[in-house]
Amino acid sequence: MTQKITLILTRLMLIGLLFVFILPAQAGVMASRTRVIYEQGQTERSLMLANINPYPVVVQTWVNDGEDQQAPEKSTSPMIALPSVFRMQPGAVQGLRILYNGDALPKDRESVFWLNLYEIAPKSGATPAPEAAVALAMNTQMKIFYRPKNLPSTPDEMPAKLTFTLEQQGEHWVLVLRNPTPYHASMASLRLVDRHQEMAVPQTLDMMAPPFGEKRYPMASGSQINPQGLNVSFTWVDDGGHFHTGTAPVLHP
Repeated sequence: MTQKITLILTRLMLIGLLFVFILPAQAGVMASRTRVIYEQGQTERSLMLANINPYPVVVQTWVNDGEDQQAPEKSTSPMIALPSVFRMQPGAVQGLRILYNGDALPKDRESVFWLNLYEIAPKSGATPAPEAAVALAMNTQMKIFYRPKNLPSTPDEMPAKLTFTLEQQGEHWVLVLRNPTPYHASMASLRLVDRHQEMAVPQTLDMMAPPFGEKRYPMASGSQINPQGLNVSFTWVDDGGHFHTGTAPVLHP
């Protein structure tokens, strides 16, 4: 029993040390843009990657529906990234090809998938064993939007069509963004604004509202909100990854 407890404590300490190393880590493989727009009829899209690390890395790529824990071999996405595994020297540039396998997708709206760039630094054989560093792995995700032809509006028209309401659930408030367009509404930030103050809407892992759907943003616990006369200041991201700011009134449900 004592040995078992010691083993458990040792594992917990190792996990804690691993988090100490991982938390400050930043991705060193950078993409030439923050999102990929794949329009119907295109045969492929390309993406340039650069290794800004001072050391070589091995990169694995795959596309999924956004599930962080989904293994590459279990992905069922119709989008394919090639090459799937490659090595990059410091300062090297690598082209990535993104292809669509032709599986049926909705024709009246965009579909979104996630490109995973999983990088790991090989361990150096020259490093003395007592000073050996943990080889850190980093997974960066970016969005791939599949865009059908002949959608009834343009992406630039989308922000003006978004509507916002506030709903009270018990003692908590929820900001509801409704998106009546065929495009994904990618939000970088949201703020409630009245004549006297502004209140930031807490960030979530994914701030994006789907086409013909809604996204719900819980406000901070204990927020004192009077929905009368409120506006929403929102920052949205366009096809090129650029940020734009718009405003809209908070409507009454």
